[in-house]
Amino acid sequence: MIPAASPAIMPFTTAHFVLAIDGLSSVSFSKCTGLAGEVGVEEYAEGGENRFSHRFPSRGSFPNIVLGQGAGPTRELWDWFYEFHLTGLVTPRDGTVTLMSTVDGEPTPVRVWAFTRGWPAKFTGPDLDAQSAAVAIESIEIAHHGLELRKTGA
Repeated sequence: MIPAASPAIMPFTTAHFVLAIDGLSSVSFSKCTGLAGEVGVEEYAEGGENRFSHRFPSRGSFPNIVLGQGAGPTRELWDWFYEFHLTGLVTPRDGTVTLMSTVDGEPTPVRVWAFTRGWPAKFTGPDLDAQSAAVAIESIEIAHHGLELRKTGA
């Protein structure tokens, strides 16, 4: 039996992200990776049971969030990253990564991933090449203590 066709639902485009971090100005990004999580698996081989090993969830983990953008005049993210190099400490901050898409002709937040106690683990400046007219791309990598997908109005 063939199921009845469901209405076509168009996926959101991924062209525009906005990073908002407590105490810092919001910054737009063109690339984002690391919006993921996983649960580790622990195996237990029961004596006398040779057909399989029991599998149990162990510890949850989240990769670092990596965001890329065209290098611009703002220094806030660099200053946050460099704070550790000056003082030996870094201020953990909560933040969000918001996917913006066009809904009814207006830019609208359609997905919001919230992270807790984030801090900049790596900052990469642009590759510079005088023979190329490419956009100077820099990236920041944010380590954090967890990720939550929040509800939006879209």
